[in-house]
Amino acid sequence: MLPQLIANGLVMGCSYALVALGFALIYNTTRTFHFAHGGVYVLSAYLLYTFRNLWGIPLVPAAILTLLLIAFLGVAIDEVLYRPLVKRGSSQPIQMLSSLGLYIVIINLIAMFYGNETKMLSPGVQPTYTVGHIILARTQIVTAVTFVVLFVSLLFLLRKSRMGKTIRALRDDPELVSASGINARFFRWSVFALGSVLAGVAAILAGLDVGIDPNIGMTALLSGAVAVIIGGVGVFEGAALGGIALGLLQSLAIWQTSARWQDMVTFVVLIVFLLFRPQGLFGIRRRAEEMAG
Repeated sequence: MLPQLIANGLVMGCSYALVALGFALIYNTTRTFHFAHGGVYVLSAYLLYTFRNLWGIPLVPAAILTLLLIAFLGVAIDEVLYRPLVKRGSSQPIQMLSSLGLYIVIINLIAMFYGNETKMLSPGVQPTYTVGHIILARTQIVTAVTFVVLFVSLLFLLRKSRMGKTIRALRDDPELVSASGINARFFRWSVFALGSVLAGVAAILAGLDVGIDPNIGMTALLSGAVAVIIGGVGVFEGAALGGIALGLLQSLAIWQTSARWQDMVTFVVLIVFLLFRPQGLFGIRRRAEEMAG
């Protein structure tokens, strides 16, 4: 039973890691606590449900169309919500509350149009594959493979490409980037688009595996944010490893208790890290004056 729980935890962690990577990319670059990331996650699943289950579009074209719209939504959120707040000099708490408000609006609109009941994106029984004593559904295997491919691709993009170097520079000193003649606004758009696509991919895969309802966004958002804290704020790859660690911890908690305690495990882990290692597993503790600067 333990090997099966570990395998399930790793797959769950891969899903959390995708959400965390999108959240970390946006937060590390723009310092925006993007609560609406949870709304983007939920809307991605419901867009796929609309295109595939209601309109009859095949899965792959429906998923591509969903991700294109979600990328545009990410840019629109930055332009319509965050950019005006930044221009007015609004504080981070104001931006965070505005983002939370947008999340609530998105969730309530989804519930209004689609209802609160659980919907299945992939009706019927999924094919399963057995390795030893471990049984995995096809969607679980696709989730793990997709995470590995996207994670490696993003690391290459951020560390080796010119775009990645510009994004890191935008994180460190956005004013200097603008003064250098670089279109900082375009790269900010790129960050929100890419971060939203990562949330969309995670939502699509999770929805195909276990179904969707309007409340899945908050769980995904909290898990992603906690994964970022576990890995270390500012450490991109730490967000992915934090997500996997959180998935494993939740799965092992089920072994000793029940699935009802998963959310409690998330918050216990959050409290432990905030109290004893706020810099995360891979972060570096900095002095207060360095953080203020």
